[in-house]
Amino acid sequence: MVLSAASFFSMMGMSIVSPVIPDYALSFGVPFALAGLLISGFGLARLFVDLPAGMLSARFGARRFMLLGLAIIAVSSLIAGFALNYTVLLAARVLEGAGSAIYMTTSLTAVTKLSPRESRGVNLSLYMSMFLVGTMIGPVVGGFAAEHFGLGAPFTVYGLFASFSFLLVWKTIGREEVVDPSSAINLRELFGLLRRYDIATINMANVCVFVARQGILNTVVPLYARLNLGLALSELGVILSIAALGNLVTMLLSGSMTDRYGRKPFFLAGLGMTAFFIALVPFATDIVQLGVLIAGLSLSLGLAGPMAAWLTDVVRPGELGGAMGLFRTMGDLGYVVGPVALAALAGTSGSVSGAPFFLAAAVIVLLALPLVRTSDPAAARAERRI
Repeated sequence: MVLSAASFFSMMGMSIVSPVIPDYALSFGVPFALAGLLISGFGLARLFVDLPAGMLSARFGARRFMLLGLAIIAVSSLIAGFALNYTVLLAARVLEGAGSAIYMTTSLTAVTKLSPRESRGVNLSLYMSMFLVGTMIGPVVGGFAAEHFGLGAPFTVYGLFASFSFLLVWKTIGREEVVDPSSAINLRELFGLLRRYDIATINMANVCVFVARQGILNTVVPLYARLNLGLALSELGVILSIAALGNLVTMLLSGSMTDRYGRKPFFLAGLGMTAFFIALVPFATDIVQLGVLIAGLSLSLGLAGPMAAWLTDVVRPGELGGAMGLFRTMGDLGYVVGPVALAALAGTSGSVSGAPFFLAAAVIVLLALPLVRTSDPAAARAERRI
């Protein structure tokens, strides 16, 4: 619960700054491309730091690295809030990304280690749900702060939230609870994990989730809503709020159900329905149709949300830290590549084509199909309880 609360404040802080990043960058007189670099720089930093964060936290303790990540976020956010030029702002954003990677990877590992195997799905669902709640609340707080206190204010608030999360973890998480030097593995062993069928297929499915969420839901759907359907920003906000709420509801249910009945049926169904609803989006002709399809898409994504619980079922105890770093890396790969690739397919002007939707749906189906042969220890445990 403590880690879920800390993650809520961390994620809310991350989403607090999202509405102002382009305007803040442009206030320094830079072109649009450099404004976009503030977003991609954050994502790339996460991509490159996830793996070492998982490996090092396994050797030296997740608590220590959670505190390190939150400290980096707090300091870099305060620097960004008072940046005097674009270069300082960009450097601060890259540091924020590194701190985010360290905290998110190690906190995910800690939640797993502190959770009994039979309730990991529930605990990881609660943890991920706090991210979603933070994402829903953050932009409202960020917009208010920027409007009343200036474009740098949301970054200052982010720094304060990260500082509060730091104190929360420092005061409540014991040193001995999340230290496990036996779970440290080297690079050869780490990449050897991907040669194991179960681990490889779960990681590929994790890429699907991030491509669907970041590439489709948060990138191409807003473009389609604005350019093809002519929706106002307020109407688009309603659509995205529906998405966040639907995701939250089924993610909480999915955690409990997968603990009780096994992971595979729910995650396969979630990914299959995700592909189905994505393929239907370009046929929407008004806000009602789009709202219904996005509700279906978000509910489907929520079913596949606590994918990390399945990974923890198939890795050995000594591999957990490195496996979580790898899992986060694959997710962030989808986070970085998905929006860029799918937005490029959407078209250059006028309206959004159906190509990114159809391609994303096809990729999700192809990468999810191997899960049919992936082992499901949670289902075996469920059968033994009957």
